[in-house]
This record gives sequence, structure tokens and C-alpha cells, in this order.
Amino acid sequence: MEILECIDERIKHHKEIAQDSCTDDVPPINFLDPINFTPRTPYREPPPSREDRGKIQRTYRWIFATISREATEIEPEVLDWSESGGSMKNKEISNSCSVAIGTNKDFMDDDAHLKVTYSPGKKGGNFGLPNGGKLILPEGLFGKKDTITCQVASPSQRWKYYPTLPSYEHITSEIYTLQSTMHPLKKSVIIQIPYYQIETEHNEINVKGKWSDENEWVDVGFLKKEDCSVELEVDRLGIFIVTFTPKKEIFDVTPQGCLYNAHISRYISVRFPKKAHDKPFQCAIQINPIPSDKLQLAKELSPGETADLILATEFIDLIPSTPCVFKRAVSVKLPLPTGVEVEEENDDIAVLQKTENGWELVDSKYKFTRTTVTFDTKSLTKFCVMQSKPDRKKRLPPAAQVLENRNNREKGEIVAFLNLQEKLWFLVLECMPQSKLESRVKEMSEKGFKHVVKEIVKKDEGTNFFRRPQKFQQPTRQLQVPPTCEINDGMKWEFSVVDDIKVNSESNYMENRELHYFRYLPESYRQFVIEPKTNEERAISGAINLDPLGIEDKNLKENCTCSIHIEIDEETVKAYFKPEFVPEEPEPKKEKVNFDILNTPVFKEDKPEVPVIQKFKPLPPTVMERLMRTNRKPIIIERESKVLSGKSLRNLSKLVPEGLTLAVHLNLPDSTITGLGFDAISNGLSMADVTYKILLYWKRMCKDKKDGAVNSLTNALRDMGREEIANIVFERHRDNKELSPDAFTPLFTPYQ
Repeated sequence: MEILECIDERIKHHKEIAQDSCTDDVPPINFLDPINFTPRTPYREPPPSREDRGKIQRTYRWIFATISREATEIEPEVLDWSESGGSMKNKEISNSCSVAIGTNKDFMDDDAHLKVTYSPGKKGGNFGLPNGGKLILPEGLFGKKDTITCQVASPSQRWKYYPTLPSYEHITSEIYTLQSTMHPLKKSVIIQIPYYQIETEHNEINVKGKWSDENEWVDVGFLKKEDCSVELEVDRLGIFIVTFTPKKEIFDVTPQGCLYNAHISRYISVRFPKKAHDKPFQCAIQINPIPSDKLQLAKELSPGETADLILATEFIDLIPSTPCVFKRAVSVKLPLPTGVEVEEENDDIAVLQKTENGWELVDSKYKFTRTTVTFDTKSLTKFCVMQSKPDRKKRLPPAAQVLENRNNREKGEIVAFLNLQEKLWFLVLECMPQSKLESRVKEMSEKGFKHVVKEIVKKDEGTNFFRRPQKFQQPTRQLQVPPTCEINDGMKWEFSVVDDIKVNSESNYMENRELHYFRYLPESYRQFVIEPKTNEERAISGAINLDPLGIEDKNLKENCTCSIHIEIDEETVKAYFKPEFVPEEPEPKKEKVNFDILNTPVFKEDKPEVPVIQKFKPLPPTVMERLMRTNRKPIIIERESKVLSGKSLRNLSKLVPEGLTLAVHLNLPDSTITGLGFDAISNGLSMADVTYKILLYWKRMCKDKKDGAVNSLTNALRDMGREEIANIVFERHRDNKELSPDAFTPLFTPYQ
């Protein structure tokens, strides 16, 4: 602004302008409103050369192969993030693994946060774990060089760790693996594992663990937190995972009968009459809800079986500990479907029970209230209350079967994403709900991946040429439903890569060829590096065939059997096989031979000066002897005799139980003998122990622990009348050997 004011003054007053132009003061520059000021353009890094791009691709390939082997050859970076130095509490960590690469970013860059290593030292402290977990280490547990490592299995590596669970148990957290250089742990550590939010009204959380030195999964005690996490206090490390199962309410039934009102639902009650069963047993109540979207999906995909179904309650399991048929009927009260209220008898509401032959209507008289229905039955099983269209109650059992099969299913898609770089081809095979398909395709396309659409494979049915055509047969009414892939938690496919492409040998394709779907986790995929099967530079095509495993339903298996075709053009294949540019090394320049040797001047080399070494006269031997002579007396180390070692005296004490008599002959003071005697009485020592204590005390008092001490010991034994033992002691001393039990075996029998 000062410059603008100065310019205005120059225009108005020409004289003042000439005077002001002579000054040496430079006004400050206002960068918000500059005049004749051009800001510098930011520096842009030039694109990498062809040689650098080749090095980058080789680096990507090496990184991907290393991570697929669980990074066993790379030492992890040791971090020290405690609450004093740094904390991961406020650090956001994604719980998914990005598999995309649009620029020079590493393909597996996001896997770095899935593994952390700490060196806590003796102080311990609180440490952050991947995906919002937490580790609390007590003080004094680890040493200075000890480390502890936590790794979360990526979606492509879950198949290595996840346990085999029953159909009613589901995984709801990532898989945490903890290892330490200290094994076993001296103190307990506290681990907090987050889990994904679930419906808690009818489900309960459980924690499973597999210790590092065992192969079986066991239930681990835990404390549930309010922030969707569990807290474990363990003294062993291993693999941990959070699961959930339906809630069960268990009560006891005696032969005297009982009336039980369930706590899990106030509309459920069971009344057992007296002597309905001869023995006491336990009964469990379990509720499996049917969401409205699942009911709508069942009507959409199976319109023929569910055409007469209007509403349904939850599936209610009444499970006795011992399956039986009761002598007297049991009264069961169940809730009506949501929104249905009955003032009087209603022929459109029925109770269905599951038997060995499938779903059947309960043959009993119903008693209705506004929100409940009561009936009698002689067996407890799975029940469901349904409302049908008028006079269509008999069409409900097939609808119940369809609803049970599709209750845990949802519409799903199996997709493949392909990223073709110059020297590296990535393939991601993923299973997801159909509702997430559009957003996932958009996300992957932004990262440089192409969506490859699958094709459902239909098996051609053989034609029977001997069947006579029925010309006048009236066509039956069939509801055509387009093939839909339905997926459920724990579902898996076996896949194979065929035709002109193959999977890189460094990938884990040969170890496991299964794609698993985890419904309650964010992502379920497998990723590989593919390459041409041959070296021909032509357009190639390949396919990924997927076949579902463990499915008995024929229609569902056909709808989930699919194939994904991959087409790669000729230019991409040629770029893959194109040799990398390597710059030629410059040839070394040859020195020219100089033939003008005679014309070159001759230089005389100056000889180096030889240093003058002063000579000293050698010292005479007498002087050296006088200098090396010492006035100190030589120290002679005398070693005790082997027959006086602790082991020898122990063996001798077993053969001479008269310890107090031996002490008298060894000339020990009377006060010492009296003290040793009272010590033996107070401590309940045996006679051999007393002799051993006396011999040890005597050996400490001896100055000459070689010949003199041995002579004193043999004389004392002879005075006691143990001439044979004295001779053996003297012979073993002369041979420089210890007193072993074998030395006394030929002559004596040891005292018991």
C-alpha cells in the first residue's frame, strides 16, 4: 500500500517525484498486493527415467514376495512408544488393507501398520496395537533387550490363522498374534482387543485363544469394555480372536414340574406338569431373530414357497438336555408376529415346529391373548409363529423351510480387480455383499484397478433322445427368478487360475486355494501376482474358476459357481516382456605408447635418508638378575587331599555313624562336641548327618589338609576299631582318588 500511495504522489507532483527518486530507502513489499512481483513457481520433480522405473518395478516385486512370506527375512523396526514418549491413542489406523496402486506408492504399503514391535525395557507401560488395540505391560517383566511383537492378519492371510468354528459362532474381530522373546512370562499382561459392533440383544461375546506352544483353540476369560473392546489378562501369548454366539437361557426342570417365565423375552414361558418326565434335566431357550430384510429377500428369491406368508416371529429354540417325548403335554407360550394383535381366535395364525421330517404345523388348540399364543406339545424343538393369507395355513411349512435356510444369507458378489502395470500384474479376488459392490468398484477404480465381471457357470443337462415329446401337455406355472449368488458367514470357494495366465510362484496360491467370506469383518479377499504362462508376445486370455464348498442345495451351488474371464491385449504383453533398458558402460580409454623415450629427460631420484639408530651396550647377566630378583617369598598353593573333599566325607559319614566318638578321637573341644550334639537333637538330624558336620568342622580347623590331616583321620579311625576303613582311606589318598561307595562295597555293608 505504501508503494501505491507513492505512485499517486508521483503522478500529482512531478517535482516531488524527482526528489524522491534520489533516496536510497526501499519500501517494504506487500505480497498480498504486489506490483511487478512474480512469485516463483514451485519445483516439480522430473519423471523417473526408464532405468529408474525398471528398478522401482523390481523393488515392488521383491516387497510383495517378501510380505507374502510373512516378512520372515526382514527384521521389524523396533519401536518404543510408551505413554511418556509417544502414544497411538489418538492415531487413526485403518482396519482394512489397501491393495491398490495408482502411482509409485507401494502395493502393500498399508500392511506396515499391521505389525508393531516394542522394546519396553524394565519400566513397562502402555503401548498401542494395530486397529486401536492396547497392550499394558507391568514393571519388571521384560529385560533391556527383550521385545514383544503384535501382528494383525491381513484379509489375504486370514486363512493361516482362523479357527474352525461351529455354524452358530461367528468371527467379529481381527486376528491378533502376539509373540515375545521371553518365554514363559513371569507376570500377567493385559491385552485390549477391539471388535466390530454386533446386535447384543440376542448375542453374546466370546474370546478364543490358541497358545503359542499348543494346537487347540480354547475359551479365554475376558472383561467386556464399553468401547467395543475386550480386556484379557493372560500370562501366555499366542493368537486371540473375538467371536459371538446366540444367547442361551438355561433353567432346571424336576419331575415335580415347573413354570418358567423367560428373562430373554417376557412373552415366552414354559409350563411342565408334574411327572412329565421321570428324571430331572435342563432346558435352554435361544432366540434367532428374522430381520425384515431377510423376510423380504426370501419372498423375492422364493416366491412360490412364500407366496402365502405375511409375517413371522423369531425362530425360538427350546432345547432339553436329553431329547425325549414327555408323558404329559407341556404348555408353551410364544409371542405373535410384530404388529399383530388378536382379540379372539384367528385361523390365519399358526405355530410351526421343526421335526425330523422338516417343518410341520403344531396339532393343538391355540389360546390367544393380544400379543401371545399358547399351545400344548409333547416334544420341545424349534418353533416359529407365522401369519398366512386367509385359509392358506397349510402352505406355511415350505415357507418356514425357505425362511430358515435364507435367514443367514444375503445377496453377494464375487468380483475380481485387475491392475496391469508394465512389469507387474496384480489380481484381487474378493467376496462382498451386493450392497457394497458399487462403492467398492468406484474405490478400486480410483486406485488404478479394473473391475472384471463374473459369469455364472451352468451345467448342461443331457438330453434324453428316447423321451417322447408331449404335444398336448398344458404348461405348468413357474415363477422365473434370475440366478442370484447368496452368501453367508463362513462360506468358502475353491478357485483355480487356468488358460494363458498363471500365479507367480512366490505367492501363496499353492499353499491355499480357498476364498473365505467373513460377513462381520470389513473385507474378505485374496491377492496374487499373475504372469503369462508362456513367453509368446500375443494377446492372452485366462479364467478364474470358483466352485463353492460344503453346499448341499443344488440351486444355491449352481448360482455360486462362477468363472471370471481375463483378457489382456497384445501391447500389454509386449510391454511385460520388453527387456529393461540398461545403459552401456563406457569403454576404458587406451593409453598411447610413447616412442620418444630417448628424448625424454632423465631425472635422478634422490635416495631417502636412512635414520640413524643409536646403539646401546647390552646389560650383563648379573645386572638383569639383580633387577628381576624379588624379596617376597614364593606362594605355594597346597590343595587338599581328594579323600577330604565334600563328596568323600559324605560317603565316609554313612559308614561311620558314631560321629561323637569320632570327634573325641579327632581331639575336638568338648564345647564343640556338646554344641554339635544339641544341634543334631533340635534339628532332628540323622547319625550320618552328625558325622558329616563333625568332619567338615574338623577339616576347617586343620592347617595341613593333605598328609597331616589324612594321618590324623586314619589314626582316629584305628583308635575306634575301624582298621579296614582306615586302610582304604590311606590307599585312596596314596592313589589320589576320592572315597566313592564302590571303594567300600567289597568289605562293608552300608548302615541303613
